[in-house]
Amino acid sequence: MSDERERLTQLLFECHDDPDLFNSAILGRPAYWSRQREIAESVCRHRITVAYTGNAVGKDYVVGGLIPWWLFTRHRSQVIVTGPSQTVLGSVTWKELRRAAEVDPHDPLGSFPLGLSLSQGIKASPLRAAVAGDWGALGYSTTSVERASGQHNRKLLVIVEEASGVPDEIWDAIDSLKYVRLLCIGNPIRATGRFVDLIGQAGVDRRDGLAPARAVNAIRISSRESPDAGLAESPRGLADATWIADCERRYGRDSFWVRSHIDAIVPDADSESLIPLEWLDWAASRPPRIALPANHPIHLTRRIAVDLGEGVGRDSSAIVVRDDWGILEVVHGSFLGLAETAAKVKELAAKWSVPQERISYDKTGIGRDFPLHLARHGISRAVGYSGSGSPSSADFTNLRSEGAWRLRQRLDPMGADDHRDPQKLRPDFVIPNQDWWQRLRDELKALTYDLVTGKTRLVSKEDWCLALGHSPDLADALIQSFAVS
Repeated sequence: MSDERERLTQLLFECHDDPDLFNSAILGRPAYWSRQREIAESVCRHRITVAYTGNAVGKDYVVGGLIPWWLFTRHRSQVIVTGPSQTVLGSVTWKELRRAAEVDPHDPLGSFPLGLSLSQGIKASPLRAAVAGDWGALGYSTTSVERASGQHNRKLLVIVEEASGVPDEIWDAIDSLKYVRLLCIGNPIRATGRFVDLIGQAGVDRRDGLAPARAVNAIRISSRESPDAGLAESPRGLADATWIADCERRYGRDSFWVRSHIDAIVPDADSESLIPLEWLDWAASRPPRIALPANHPIHLTRRIAVDLGEGVGRDSSAIVVRDDWGILEVVHGSFLGLAETAAKVKELAAKWSVPQERISYDKTGIGRDFPLHLARHGISRAVGYSGSGSPSSADFTNLRSEGAWRLRQRLDPMGADDHRDPQKLRPDFVIPNQDWWQRLRDELKALTYDLVTGKTRLVSKEDWCLALGHSPDLADALIQSFAVS
């Protein structure tokens, strides 16, 4: 036992400045790939490391190894981990840490038992990984990181996850921790902010020849650099050819999302136009649709969406009738009160044979009273819609953002019916060039989106109204029609 302890002590001494050796010899994990190793070595040498990366390059695997490396090679040291979401810290970071510290009893060449005691609940705040007493790691969300301000330690490593999304005011609390080393890691989703400033500072420090112990070092890693990028399927969950191609089809090769989450390119602006203007003009330039027989299956996809005229900057109500091939009719105007709108919905539902359950309406504000008006016309199964509702996909911040993205995908002239079958063609989405088209075009042209902790977020309604000078009623109704299943 004493020989084993002496061997471990000597090995830990050798790992003090070698996190890669610690990962393989102490943790018994598969070796870091070259860019993971670069991050680990930078944390060892530089005061501040900024790793701005694409997705699926193994960031969490590195963090899961760096935390125990720091703790067990520096007596009575401390690690503080923070990020925008306490749940993500618990379900991703602490999960990876738990895996790193586990000992496989069936592997004779496996890791040494570290005796690291970890929090069990993914939402515990703070999350804990204790060696002894206050010797260990704590995980706080950025909303509560101020609670760590009293956790001073002359051997403190601070790790900031999803750092590009951390508000500037939170960085003051992080700086107050007086860290010895700082690792900021995440996708570059903003054009400004402390994360981007640190990337710029790295260039200045390198130019000025600042000593690594005082300098910022920036590391950019594209998902396309993944060692498995040429494989159809990565055996270890890294970026592979199938995933990259699917993201490019889904979001667009030159989209904000792909540049941030795959190419790791710092954006020029914090937001980007959602729908390219040429896509809109293409849809409006398509030939009129030919008459189809009454039993054609496309008729079963018809729906009606209603945006009601009240709220910030709103001055009219809008009703959009569409099917999967395009817009069929639009009615809008300030003359449409609740009663008049309900009567018009009844008329349009009969004209286009739209069943009640495929009628939706904005249920917020005065929309709360709209079902009463619909009921007077025998419509009782219309679906209420709220843009702030929960989306079906975790890729979006709310239902409105998800609906807008579905509209974007449908307007993409190169899009397919099913991303799993990119060769399957579909008809263009047709927008009739009628008197309301220019207004709809202007509203959609001003529509922007940004990324928040990896999720797509549509510009706020208030900011959209300010950009237009009026309420985007037509575009809101069209988005709604894509948001409601």
